[in-house]
Amino acid sequence: MTKINNLQILLENYQPQGEQEISDLKIFKSHAADPVSFTREPLAHFTASAIVVNRTHNKILGIFHKIYQSWGWLGGHADGETDLLAVARREVEEESGLSRLTVLLDGQPISIEDLTVAGHVHRTRGYVSAHLHLNVTFLFEADESDLLHKNEAETDGIAWIPIDEFVEKSTEPEMKRVYTKIISRIKG
Repeated sequence: MTKINNLQILLENYQPQGEQEISDLKIFKSHAADPVSFTREPLAHFTASAIVVNRTHNKILGIFHKIYQSWGWLGGHADGETDLLAVARREVEEESGLSRLTVLLDGQPISIEDLTVAGHVHRTRGYVSAHLHLNVTFLFEADESDLLHKNEAETDGIAWIPIDEFVEKSTEPEMKRVYTKIISRIKG
């Protein structure tokens, strides 16, 4: 008998919004039972991201990604973990130093998206071929006055960015679409 993992349960309960998420959810479900999809081995593999808002929900915590040369969300690879909420929380802690986080939306994702990643040079892995991130995004809340710690290895900046300026800080057209979708859900 096959054991059901955390992500499979989460995906069964996820209510996709819009054509993109309906299409992507089918892809996610087809990969969720395969443990290899939670590693970096296959072309398509799972990642988790976090949108961290301040207590008044008028700012988003952003980092300046060295690889993408753009401001964006926090997040990273599952690296074998099927609990993507735990992955997102871990990534927030690693990339910002924040540990006092409130999980919003009862731990359900605010967004899912199948994202293309161009080939690039990674600081420790060398050249990484183009691939797909099966990304699940969670919404967290944090105290804006908590001390931030920039992860020097991965980022060139960390800042609370006014929510209405967050999209324009990104230089990636695909991510602008994703951030616009998520911000409209936060405001709605």
